[in-house]
Amino acid sequence: MPRPDPSTFDPVRFPGLRPGEPWPPDAFDFSAPWLRHRDLAFERGLSGEVVLVRRCESLRLVLDIETAHSALDVEPKSRDFRLLRLVPSALCLVETVAPGDPVPPSLRGLPPPPPEEHHVYAATTALVAALQRGAGEAGGAFLDALRRTPPGVGMFEAAAAQCIRQSGFGLERIANLARGLQRLANAHAEVLAADATRPDYAGMERMVAATARTMSNDAGWSRDLLAHGLRQIAPLIARPRQATEQLRDAAAALLEAGGTLGDAGRLAYAQGLYRDRLTEISIFWRRLAAAWASVHPKMTDRQEIDMLCRNALRRLSLKDLYEPL
Repeated sequence: MPRPDPSTFDPVRFPGLRPGEPWPPDAFDFSAPWLRHRDLAFERGLSGEVVLVRRCESLRLVLDIETAHSALDVEPKSRDFRLLRLVPSALCLVETVAPGDPVPPSLRGLPPPPPEEHHVYAATTALVAALQRGAGEAGGAFLDALRRTPPGVGMFEAAAAQCIRQSGFGLERIANLARGLQRLANAHAEVLAADATRPDYAGMERMVAATARTMSNDAGWSRDLLAHGLRQIAPLIARPRQATEQLRDAAAALLEAGGTLGDAGRLAYAQGLYRDRLTEISIFWRRLAAAWASVHPKMTDRQEIDMLCRNALRRLSLKDLYEPL
């Protein structure tokens, strides 16, 4: 049975919105003056934490996004609060978020961007190492040339030209090798990019757990069906993150297993399957992960939390989405 279209499946409503209010907005247009300073920016720290940077003074403030609104004097349930809670999801897609920056297109439901140059270079490095063992004379010469070519647009063409010039192999033979390896490198780069821009699964998991704890500790809610449902979801909500990591590792293992240069077409096709599944999981979950980040465990309306729980359960019920390829 085919899976539903992830872009239209089970629409997700962010908590705290007025009727008809679109979200996410087009830009991080904070209203608080202290959040509109041109030298401020949010970044990811080395351990994945959110860091507030004031560039001109070399100030770096590590923020727990669940309590950052208190440190920054932002009122819970306000528009600035919701914008602040969007920052971690945006930092899954861009390196920095500064006041006035556009919200990344993928957070607004648009197609993901193409892989960045460093993903292509990482993929190329991996496939050169993997395929070196099974390369023949011409293939080995081309891989050697590729290894010596600076990364960037046109590196495969430059390596092919260098190989033909220095090794004397025929144009058609080297051109075919170059085209096959470039397709494989691009396919694996798309896998790396899909994994690098995954939704903020870890943040969603933390917020589900925090909301479940809050409701379980509240005498007025601990026996409620919603509290019971949250306790059931909490151990399952890691499923999309775990599936993403398993798919990424399987794609890398397939490449590292090596083969001959003649396997490039087959390997590129297989990498494309992993890319498609990673992208599909991301589209199913990106908006929901960002919506969960907007929850305040104590102040968000319980009906809105119940809707998010139902959104999560419907996605978790698509069991074949998380199965290995």
